[in-house]
Amino acid sequence: MSVAESDSAHLKRLLAPLVGAPVREARLSELGGSFISIRLGGSLIWVHLSAWKVESDSEFLVACEDRRDFIRASIAQLDGRSLHSIAVSDFLDITFDFNGLRLMLFNTFAIDANLEMWSVELSSGQTLFVNSGGSWKLLPRH
Repeated sequence: MSVAESDSAHLKRLLAPLVGAPVREARLSELGGSFISIRLGGSLIWVHLSAWKVESDSEFLVACEDRRDFIRASIAQLDGRSLHSIAVSDFLDITFDFNGLRLMLFNTFAIDANLEMWSVELSSGQTLFVNSGGSWKLLPRH
């Protein structure tokens, strides 16, 4: 099920201020699994239940089901890069292009359409949550 074109466009507008921000730290979470966090300027991208992969123009680097030690080393390659662009599909799949390394998040559909797949703490003081099933919400940070 796709979301309305206006929803994906609105989501892209919300994330547009991130473009140009440098990655201060990209890390695999110590909580386990393949959760990753990316400190981007004054914002934080937190990928928890989404399927994801990182690729360049010439090679596939890493994905969410790879070994944790391999993920840790590969994700750290984002450090110091700047966010060049963001692409959002009508299914709320998203691609963050960090000067040639692309982090691609894939929206998955689950029995519970309210599972938070990934989120972004925005420098505006709001947090964007993207849920399974193609929905999203913007809430004030607590």
